[in-house]
Amino acid sequence: MPVSSRRFPAAVAAALAACVLSSFSLSCGGGSSPSASTPPTTTAPQPSPTPPASGNPGAASCKLGNGAPGADCGKASSRLVDAVVNAMDQLVQQKPGIFDKTDEAGVGTRQYKVLDKEAYLNGLVANLTAAGFCAQRDPDDYTYERVQVKNENGFSETFDVLTSAGFMRNNGYLETCAPASFPVDRGDLPAFGSGCGAPYPPPISRMNCKVHLFSGDVHTLDSTPIVGHDGAYCAAVGFTDGRSLCAVRPETSPERVPCETWRVGHAQDTGRPGPTWTVNGKFCTGKESGCENHPTNQYGLLVYAAGNYQVCAKTGSCCTVEVQR
Repeated sequence: MPVSSRRFPAAVAAALAACVLSSFSLSCGGGSSPSASTPPTTTAPQPSPTPPASGNPGAASCKLGNGAPGADCGKASSRLVDAVVNAMDQLVQQKPGIFDKTDEAGVGTRQYKVLDKEAYLNGLVANLTAAGFCAQRDPDDYTYERVQVKNENGFSETFDVLTSAGFMRNNGYLETCAPASFPVDRGDLPAFGSGCGAPYPPPISRMNCKVHLFSGDVHTLDSTPIVGHDGAYCAAVGFTDGRSLCAVRPETSPERVPCETWRVGHAQDTGRPGPTWTVNGKFCTGKESGCENHPTNQYGLLVYAAGNYQVCAKTGSCCTVEVQR
């Protein structure tokens, strides 16, 4: 499994291909359809108090209890869209300052430009909750912009309430889940709004590492955490070549960094998201130690002297590069 060059310029990766690796040795170790039953009639929400400025009150205050992690989700006729639109209309009246009412997605649509995304999304959840619904921002959405709503445990619905251009979306019904799919016990899954959504990467299988760039005075090492077992996860996140082991996401995915951070943890010495580098069992503290962490990339290391350079995730999965100079 080649190590990705996503964190370094393409020209650097090309230079690596031309280099001879004779003075280095590498070793890796460690490490169905929704219910058709007729639901209760949905009552339009009534005016509510001004919503809080932050937080996700729906997940903590759902009086209906938890949903089912294995709920069957798909398109159906939305039963709760009017409740969502009413919550939007309320929010425009409550907090007009978070919208640009001179800028609409379409003339007369009343889908205004959103100036404060967090206040808008949290405000919708708060208004829906105050009206008697259970609501939360969808933790499986890496953008953390979708809203989940239910008024019973037989079903729940998910809405995309914000366009890519930053306007309100009042026709954003996405799917119905039966039984209701939220809230659920997340265990040690990524935190709400982390940027790492479903499918979540499995534990790290190993760390890959290599010399990324050779230079007379300093060499640059690179590392990549590897996950997967039977290939199902790799295929699900977009690797189409049948590989059974892969990075947590393809290079171009916006979820790559947050998913790596969740699985790899933070470096013991720098505290930055990413793995911990050591040389001969000691932290890299600068030229005098023979190495130093890359200034902008915790997955990279600058090497000035010979030694055994090891990179480890929080799980203990490690990879070693022996450098001879």
